[in-house]
Amino acid sequence: MRQVMDDLRSEPIVALGAAMEQLGLLDHGTLEALSHENPDLLRSRSSDLVKRLLVTPEELHHALARTAGIVEVDAARFELPANALELLPIRTLRALDLLVLGESEGMLVVASWCPTSEDVHGHLCALTGRSLLMVWADREAIASRISQIDPLAPQKSPESATVHAGVPASAPIALHFEDKALPVEQQDIEHIMSEAMRELVSGKEPEESTEVNESSSMVRMVKRMILDAQAMQVSDIHIETNPGEEFTRIRMRRDGDLELYQKLPPQLRSAMVSRIKVMARLDIAERRRPQDGKINFADFGGANLELRVAIMPTHDGMEDVVLRLLSSSKPIPLAWLGLQARDTEVVTRMSSRSFGLILAAGPTGSGKTTTLHSMLAEINTDEKKIWTAEDPIEITHPGLRQVQVNIKIGLTFASAMRGFLRADPDVIMIGEIRDEETAKIAIEASLTGHLVLSTLHTNNASESVVRLLDLGMDAMNFADSLVGIVAQRLVRSLCTHCAHQRPLLPAQWTEVVKEYTYGSTLSEAEGGARLLAAAGVDNPEQVLIKTAHGCEHCGGKGYKGRMGIYEILENNAEIRLLIQRRARPREIFDEAIRCGMRSLRHDALEKWVHGRIDLRQARVAYL
Repeated sequence: MRQVMDDLRSEPIVALGAAMEQLGLLDHGTLEALSHENPDLLRSRSSDLVKRLLVTPEELHHALARTAGIVEVDAARFELPANALELLPIRTLRALDLLVLGESEGMLVVASWCPTSEDVHGHLCALTGRSLLMVWADREAIASRISQIDPLAPQKSPESATVHAGVPASAPIALHFEDKALPVEQQDIEHIMSEAMRELVSGKEPEESTEVNESSSMVRMVKRMILDAQAMQVSDIHIETNPGEEFTRIRMRRDGDLELYQKLPPQLRSAMVSRIKVMARLDIAERRRPQDGKINFADFGGANLELRVAIMPTHDGMEDVVLRLLSSSKPIPLAWLGLQARDTEVVTRMSSRSFGLILAAGPTGSGKTTTLHSMLAEINTDEKKIWTAEDPIEITHPGLRQVQVNIKIGLTFASAMRGFLRADPDVIMIGEIRDEETAKIAIEASLTGHLVLSTLHTNNASESVVRLLDLGMDAMNFADSLVGIVAQRLVRSLCTHCAHQRPLLPAQWTEVVKEYTYGSTLSEAEGGARLLAAAGVDNPEQVLIKTAHGCEHCGGKGYKGRMGIYEILENNAEIRLLIQRRARPREIFDEAIRCGMRSLRHDALEKWVHGRIDLRQARVAYL
């Protein structure tokens, strides 16, 4: 890169009139006439040439770049670095018609059609935190290269540009974004961030007190971030601050994976954390201890959305923030959860019981609460009284009586359960069994004519049995109360628009059968028969699998949405005896498999051969 830039620095610096004549924009006679009319037309008032329609803004800036001795490059033929979109986000490249060409002598080399613009230069310095070397390139060539590295980028005509640059270098360009007068809901996060940096440079440091001006750029930036998160259907926002001059990284979790949303200049990190603390009614002066709170976004002019806030102090006096989005929603029908037909039948049968204990098991974020609410939706009728104790309440139903747990005032899961039992319920749902007290009350309630649903943080169904016994439960009572356990995971579904389909090779079939039967008492013949039935074919040669590809519908990732992988253990006489004698998880698992249960491994691989997920996501569920 350095040698290339040195080679390009060969053109002599010339006056504006000479530059225009070299570029063939105006002939010598016209330039002489303009000079006699007013010499400033070729100096400080060169923008008047655009107003007179003698040159276009692009042509004027080409000439101004030449007068400033700025390097000129051919954007159509220049090799771009592989990490171009990491150095500057595609939204900035599109908005300002820029290209990142690489690095030279520690500086970031950026091609622009208006490289003499002080405001463009200042905006990019604030955005990247680095020194810049601006070079000139043709605007149409830049737009063409942007469309090559980002096929989804709309083609822009010069008239619809977001920057109006028809002014000379002596009068710095002002960035005029098309949405400047629009409400926050229609503003771009980078535009707001640029305004925040300008406020900072001008001495209007972002507020760090409770008296925050609702029209300030930091207030609008946090609101824009939350609105973007809601529109992207993310589950949580992670704000990761770093000391010194390192940028603050903002990432969002969508469909289970974190994606980079924005990098925030170090000058703005304290103001953003303080603004979030103000919204969550937390102590902005406390930076040494973790803090928890919540934000009702509707109180700040947003949608009906609640956010759980966790502030965690890190090294060098920094603080990280995690915002969990909890938009109230309706229950998902059982048929939409990704359950196979046999599992839907089992879950429906379990939830129709008049008494007993049903557990949903799995790690945090695996969809346990969603599954329980889907079961409640099936039995939520006028004939039943249903109470729930949750922390937090994420899903609402008409007719359900839902209680928000509040440990600070002593309203725990256990105390809520005692209250429910005095309110003559038919069905009780407890958000989580965390301790011995809650577990005992849940089992007692299930033995006295109530259907009780709850969750456990365990890896699989058979381990859930041992976990409750380890909490001190009576094995006889627990064995009699247990109806069933639904263990689950969430994996990413293939995009239905672009997934590639291909036949499974014979060697792959042998390997997948071995993988399917690994750790169970199933024979390879039994495993193969199950896989063929799941694929809906008669022999392995007919099995078609799908792999992720990427298109505009899934943002080029190949995945869209998530799907549940399930392991459903239904209690029966044999399993009841094993629980009563406190059998090992392995024994309970083997007996459940013998009775027809599909493990997480089995369900995931069956959904793979059926073409609903790829092998990588299938293995996420059980490895």
